Amino acid sequence: NDLHLYSQISNEFSPLGLKTVHLHSNFSAIDTIKDISPTVVLMDFKIAIENNCEIVRLIDSAAQLLLLATPEDAAEVVKFIENRDCDYIFRPFKIDLLNKRISMMLNGVQSQKEQKCIQEMSDLYIANTQVTLSTDTERLLDVMFDHFMHLSGADNGTLYLLDKEENELVLVRQYGNDTASIRSQTGISKEQDITQKAFYRGEPLLVNAEGSGEFSNLAVPIRSQNDIIGVITLRKMRNQGGFSTEEQKYVEAIATQAGITINHINNYCAINQKLDELMLVSNYSEQLTGLVDKYDIIRALFEITTLNFPIDFLGFLLIQRRTHEFLYWSRGNINEKSLREISKETINHFNLAHQSHIHERRVVIRRMSIGENSPSVDIQASFPFKHIVSVSWDDYKFGTVIFASTKVLQGATEKKTILSSLVSQTRIALTNSKLYSDMKENYIRTIKALAIAVDAKDTYTHGHSENVMNIAEEIAREMGIEEKNIGIIRDAGLLHDIGKIGIPGYILNKPGPLTYEEFNGIMKTHSTLGANIVKDVPFLRDLHKLILYHHEHFDGGGYPDNLKGDQIPIGARILHVADAFEAMTSNRPYRNSLGKKEAVKRLIENSGKQFDPFVIKTFLRLAVKKGWIDSAYFSTLDNI
Repeated sequence: NDLHLYSQISNEFSPLGLKTVHLHSNFSAIDTIKDISPTVVLMDFKIAIENNCEIVRLIDSAAQLLLLATPEDAAEVVKFIENRDCDYIFRPFKIDLLNKRISMMLNGVQSQKEQKCIQEMSDLYIANTQVTLSTDTERLLDVMFDHFMHLSGADNGTLYLLDKEENELVLVRQYGNDTASIRSQTGISKEQDITQKAFYRGEPLLVNAEGSGEFSNLAVPIRSQNDIIGVITLRKMRNQGGFSTEEQKYVEAIATQAGITINHINNYCAINQKLDELMLVSNYSEQLTGLVDKYDIIRALFEITTLNFPIDFLGFLLIQRRTHEFLYWSRGNINEKSLREISKETINHFNLAHQSHIHERRVVIRRMSIGENSPSVDIQASFPFKHIVSVSWDDYKFGTVIFASTKVLQGATEKKTILSSLVSQTRIALTNSKLYSDMKENYIRTIKALAIAVDAKDTYTHGHSENVMNIAEEIAREMGIEEKNIGIIRDAGLLHDIGKIGIPGYILNKPGPLTYEEFNGIMKTHSTLGANIVKDVPFLRDLHKLILYHHEHFDGGGYPDNLKGDQIPIGARILHVADAFEAMTSNRPYRNSLGKKEAVKRLIENSGKQFDPFVIKTFLRLAVKKGWIDSAYFSTLDNI
């Protein structure tokens, strides 16, 4: 009967391209079912319940089961199929009915496959779409890894990406763990071994271990153009069927799309990074515009570096005519020994680059303040990251810069490139500063020649301008005025009487007192004339008000504008005292020198009237230090 039934079923379904297999024993059935993976299995109900549970379990997971039973077996059949996805037919039956039931089961299986295929294609489309639309690397990794796990049905999975700088695979995603940047160890576990093999071979690798408790491992490389940039490694229990060919293809499809998208994101990020770098350099270049003081330029370099880079130490070896300087900034505390080692290394780099012989004994080490500095680490001379750059152009050798960090920096090569670009902008600014300084020096020499011409025109005041310059500088320094402003006061002292070049010689050299008209109508105009000479010279504009107001009185009785108190620039108040002291201690056409003690006495008498009391107090301290007066004059200070 079985052979006859087999022949009838085969004749019905063979023309449809379906193969029918007749199994002769229970033992052959197990092996055959494993090998051919049937769609529908017909089994006599008696065989199903006679100690053949293994066959039934195997059929349950692989195919549709149709039981052939008798009406007497009805109760047992209903109980048997209660928790199983199977059907039954009672003997005797017509062959047409049996074929129809088999056709229904085949159609059901086909429909399930079609639905599964549609769902998988839909999932794959969604996965590819989401991967393609990702513009953020971290978001892309999340989406990609989720779809890898979902479409493959894997129990566990890992995603590795290549760190090009370290040339090693980095674990960036793991099933149930979104921890990033966990460094992998090579050659330890089976999973890492298959990952390495897939990476170096550049092709998918499927490894199925024997035994029901073993795993099926699938590793698929991720490509970006011709380069392999990562590997997805998945694992599934063998008792779940392992990885099918379709699942492997899905994983490969997502990996291909992910590689393309990662490449796009990397290009996008690289372009944005370049734009950010160009913007940083451009903003820094704009920030340097107008800076002519070399210390301001170096401070600007320090500030932009510490704001935009994780740098812990900055040093600038500044080469000058006489004494050189090593200006530095550190994020934390640094001991003297380490500081000198860093300074020596920078000096050696400069000497080697420029065939120079700068000795560290000629270098003064000075900390540069660039805002609040909260010590966070102890700085040592040994740095994992270090970048030393020479700052020179043609014959201008400005020095050398050192950038250092206490930790290894990601993207060190790119950071060195942008730091070098900032140094290039600094070099341009220092070059402009040097050219500006040279031009200013030439102007100063020219105007100093005019000052000498004025002194030559007034034979009694020869050397007066330089004397006033020196005295004013010392008063300003005693008062603790900033170095930059001391330079302005010094230059103003040299040129304070430049306006006398427009005063007739007979007035300057008149042996007696000037008439009212000569003094008020002519002589008093020299401060205005001098101020007008310098006001249109860009780097002498700061001298304008000091020259204009150096004859204003503290009580408002001076000229040209009758200013009083703090209305008068402090530099002009200092020049007024220096000018008066120098004039009283020099021989004039109408009188001899009064001597230093008498001059000091008259300054004290006019404190608060003609002169600023604070400037007078400072001058008295200076006069005692110089030995112009004795310390007894200090008793006068409280009365000023």
